[in-house]
Amino acid sequence: MNDMKSLRKKIDRLDRLIVKLLNRRAQYADEIGKIKEKLGLDVYSPEREKQVIENVSRTNPGPLTDDAVRRLYERIIDESRRLERESAEERRTSIRPGKFRGLMMGGAFRLDGDDIFKGKNLFLLIASAMVALLIVLLLSFVVPYHSARGKGVVFSIPHGETADQVYRNLSNEGIISSRFIFRIAARLFSIDHKLKAGKYLFAGHYSDYYVMTIIASGKSNLIVHLTIPEGVTVREVAGICRREIGTDSTLFVREALGDSLAQALGIPSENLEGFLFPETYDLYYGTAPAEVIKRMTDEFKLFFNDSLKSRARELNYSVKQVVTLASIVEAEARIDSERPVIASVYYNRLRKHMPLEADPTIEYALGEHTRIYYKDLRIKSPYNTYEHYGLPPTPICNPGRKSILAALYPDTTRYLYFVANGKGGHRFSVTFSQHKEAIRKYRKAMMRE
Repeated sequence: MNDMKSLRKKIDRLDRLIVKLLNRRAQYADEIGKIKEKLGLDVYSPEREKQVIENVSRTNPGPLTDDAVRRLYERIIDESRRLERESAEERRTSIRPGKFRGLMMGGAFRLDGDDIFKGKNLFLLIASAMVALLIVLLLSFVVPYHSARGKGVVFSIPHGETADQVYRNLSNEGIISSRFIFRIAARLFSIDHKLKAGKYLFAGHYSDYYVMTIIASGKSNLIVHLTIPEGVTVREVAGICRREIGTDSTLFVREALGDSLAQALGIPSENLEGFLFPETYDLYYGTAPAEVIKRMTDEFKLFFNDSLKSRARELNYSVKQVVTLASIVEAEARIDSERPVIASVYYNRLRKHMPLEADPTIEYALGEHTRIYYKDLRIKSPYNTYEHYGLPPTPICNPGRKSILAALYPDTTRYLYFVANGKGGHRFSVTFSQHKEAIRKYRKAMMRE
């Protein structure tokens, strides 16, 4: 808002300068009338004005139409034309014709052609030209004559790029009309040091002034469809956001895994792991981490409505506990139909006070998705569900709808074990001996492959 006020003030100053020059041009209108009379010229010459308009149109580098140029020129000369006529009329009534001719013949008002380009006359010509040029440049800068086809043009400003490089790229890609004019305007409005790295969209009809304000604001107008898949961790979400919308991933992780933002957003957990809801979001490129996080947690709240909270209470589990169990189901399941069955296994083990022994919790403790070795099962971590009974302290990933619903509505089974079958699914067992047989079959199948 402050930048916009500053820009408006600068435009007002430029406008006052133009008005001042126009007024000065009008003040010398009487002198123009005198010069024309001494040269025996008509006070008003339509042919001359037509010639000037044609010259302006022919040398006009911008998109202004002949009608626009004509209106522009007429604005400049309108007041001067009136004053010229009034001053000429006053001279005709105050000087007798005979005396006027005598003075002319006697050379009292003799004016050589070279005198036109001296003193006040020269200043008048220069001032008029400057006024016309300023108005043409101003209109060509603020009139939205650019027209981007289709979805528009995406322009990127990399980190570390200089202002001149940005202006050159804008010109090369046809986003602005004149690199020279744009550079002058940018320096006039002091935006050379305000350019922000990012991606910007220019679509429809827009002006060079609009381009300048957008790249100086740092607020991208490019909307990105950001898709967060099920089962990713906070750190993985941060990486996706950095790649897709240019978010600071380090700041994202620090805020999402800190307790202050979780508390401020009303999330019942030590951090936001598990509550960044997997979904596709429409976000502006460069959206701040806190705003991205809020969008994701808001989506979680919309999904986990009062009826689901009531169901969690029926199970005697809190929202955080349900999401934590759902995150383990999300990490284990590959087939949707197995999600409620896997959830039932973990509920059965919890009821029997058996450790969950979930390999994904070991991976989370290790900080990477990797093959689990027997030595890893002894890692000192509260997320080691082989050594610690019950659920881990927080969710281990961000589960999707299906896994959360599976945790809320598990199948009714007696299963206590499961192992991969080598085909994307699992073999479920009630007893440990059945489980060992399932493991033997799995290893045998792996050896054949």
